[in-house]
Amino acid sequence: MKRAVPLLALLLGSSTLAQMETRILPDPLVVLGVTQDTAGGSGLIALRNRYSTHLRLVDAGTGELKRELWLPADVIHNLSPALSRDGKWMALMLTPDPQSGWARVGIVNLTSSGKPDQPSGPTKILASPGLKGTTALALNADGSRLAAGNSNGYVQLWDTREAKRLTTINSDTKLAPSALHFTPDGQLLAPMFRGQVKTRLFNTLDGTLRNTLAGVGVGQFGPDNASFLASRGRVIDLQSGKEKPAENAAFLKGAGSIIGFSMDGTRVLVKRASTDAQGREWLELREVASGRTLGAVTRISDGYPEFLSPDGTSLIGGDGQGGVRILPIAPR
Repeated sequence: MKRAVPLLALLLGSSTLAQMETRILPDPLVVLGVTQDTAGGSGLIALRNRYSTHLRLVDAGTGELKRELWLPADVIHNLSPALSRDGKWMALMLTPDPQSGWARVGIVNLTSSGKPDQPSGPTKILASPGLKGTTALALNADGSRLAAGNSNGYVQLWDTREAKRLTTINSDTKLAPSALHFTPDGQLLAPMFRGQVKTRLFNTLDGTLRNTLAGVGVGQFGPDNASFLASRGRVIDLQSGKEKPAENAAFLKGAGSIIGFSMDGTRVLVKRASTDAQGREWLELREVASGRTLGAVTRISDGYPEFLSPDGTSLIGGDGQGGVRILPIAPR
């Protein structure tokens, strides 16, 4: 049985806990996401305590602390931030502007380090009355585009470099988006509005409509930037909108959902659609090209959120006790 790599620098030691008559639980750690490390290696995990502005970027393979930042004091903690795939940028919801009352999103550079008395202020602030009611944020690969989903049934696409809104995408169902997906190369955006029966694809360069996938209500982009992974194990060609042959979806066979892809797109972590005889849920790490299973682990309670490490070797998630575990599944 494989064992998790402990984040010793972040968690209380078990020997200390054993000597306590009353356990005082720490402010639980929150996994904000995973991303590439600009210096190479296994990738990074972005962590912070639930009620803290102290952000830690740790190695996704060893748990070693790489960098730490102190986020702005006006960050809103109950809305998950967004990370760019290149590991350089984070988007954060901020409290409204004290003068205008406009809602704000800050763009923070993750490559810099900070100190408690020197918070890492945003390099850009996006402000607009239309950002009020934002429920979800997503950044494209290089952080140049931000998608902001709104409870009022629309998504705003922003150019973060120019702090300019490119377009507003309204929901056909009048409902809020449940997910915001960019292609791995960041060229297309697909908002997933609740109750939709078709998926619209938008150019991130200017916000114009590229294509509409009829009969596709939910899903996400494939790692090849050319396909969309829809319900019932279907793979849809982005150009034609037609379903690809079944052999293109071997890695989805028997899968109930996708946890994530490795950054190079060669591996995928999926949840099996069914449980075993003991009622346990299983996660399988598979090869995208062949669908071959490379390794499997059981899910634990309170292990959310779950991520595949950027290098495609490990499961990253909660340990059920307010900490974080890195569980190796299959080495490279």
